[in-house]
Amino acid sequence: MPAFDLDAALAAVDEHFDTFVTELQQLCRIRSRRQEPEQMAATAEFLKDAVERRGGTADIIAWEHSHPYVLAEIGGGAPRLLHFNHYDVEVEPTGDDADWISPPYAAEIHDGRLYARGVADDKGALMSRVHAAAAWRLSGQQPPVTSRYIMEGKQRLHSPGLGSFVAAHADRLTADAALWENSWCDGAGRPLLKLGEKGILYLRLVSTTLTRELTSQNTALLPSATTRLTAALATLAHPDGTPAVKGFADDARVPTDAERALLERMPFDGAFLKHRAGVAAFKGGLSDTEAAVAIRTVPTLTVTGIQGGDNTDDITLGIPATASAKVEIRLVPGQDPERVLTAVRSHLADGGFGDIAVEVLATSRSHITDHTDPFVALVAETARVAYDAEPLIEPYTQWIGNQGVLAGMPIVGVGVSRADAGIDGPNEHIRLEDYRMGIKHIVRIMAAMAVTA
Repeated sequence: MPAFDLDAALAAVDEHFDTFVTELQQLCRIRSRRQEPEQMAATAEFLKDAVERRGGTADIIAWEHSHPYVLAEIGGGAPRLLHFNHYDVEVEPTGDDADWISPPYAAEIHDGRLYARGVADDKGALMSRVHAAAAWRLSGQQPPVTSRYIMEGKQRLHSPGLGSFVAAHADRLTADAALWENSWCDGAGRPLLKLGEKGILYLRLVSTTLTRELTSQNTALLPSATTRLTAALATLAHPDGTPAVKGFADDARVPTDAERALLERMPFDGAFLKHRAGVAAFKGGLSDTEAAVAIRTVPTLTVTGIQGGDNTDDITLGIPATASAKVEIRLVPGQDPERVLTAVRSHLADGGFGDIAVEVLATSRSHITDHTDPFVALVAETARVAYDAEPLIEPYTQWIGNQGVLAGMPIVGVGVSRADAGIDGPNEHIRLEDYRMGIKHIVRIMAAMAVTA
């Protein structure tokens, strides 16, 4: 059994916690917006320095379709633990900055909470992994595991450069297990352990019926692009919104009874969502328990936008020559984006819409980690101790991501925020005590990995 003092490492978290929080504030004061390359580069430099100050090594690596990656390592024992995080912010619509309790990049603390854009998603989780390894060194010990870090700064939501980056640097990303970028605790303080993510197939459909727009007096003779496109779109889904594409979900993985039981335990505030959406009931009259399962396990097809013709506030006379629509397909584990793309193309052709052009805007593969994997049990057991609460294990999630690029090792999502962290609006925050517990959870995971190696 490896010799180390877990209590000393946990005590180091408390002793140096104020320093850890200050460092997190400094990171959050960098405006890591994807549309500001200079700020993204400054963030990468800060992260490199943070790892090197803890005795690790780090490289900033420019890559196609991406802001710089930071590839880092803090050496320790033989087991290798990979940490995947992103440092860009504003993934969701951010709301009005005037509604913040303090400016979004001021990173101020109010009533035991740190308010900053990106602190919950994902800078807090990112720094908790660095600070966990630091706690071992600050206690005078070598960490019981070697921590490897991939920190990405996306240029677009679906990380188009990630797959090629991982393939090119596979030797530096090899690990026994991985902790994924983010998760949170529910309202009762129970940590949520995420074991999977949905994939995405994002398409643009384009109808072109004329070489130029002509007056609508010719409608009896000439085809309209908007009419053609909306007719094609109408064939993609049934009236209740379920996909109508033949074979759409043929390869979708069916949850096991045990997985379904875990999903039925997930907290789901149906009343809140219905109120927010202004609806009286969910499609199909689903109960909250049924909705908690469906939102995670059902592949979906959404027409997210339609454009074509003249939409000015005036009376105009014309036949639209072109029209386009964006279609988002969320894939569940088991589904192959290429196969689904082929099914969509075939569906359009078989329906007489072979002239509709289909352009792929984004794609990623879904992923799932077996909830019976020993690493999942390890993360769950350490969470019970760190949080003094029973963790919730979520085998399927409703979130889209890129876990599939790391397929071949168990992956668990853990975080330092709560469900009410305000990620999709003003006043994004984390509780400082949640940050402390999150660091200590990672410290315990490192110790447990060394014991079980």
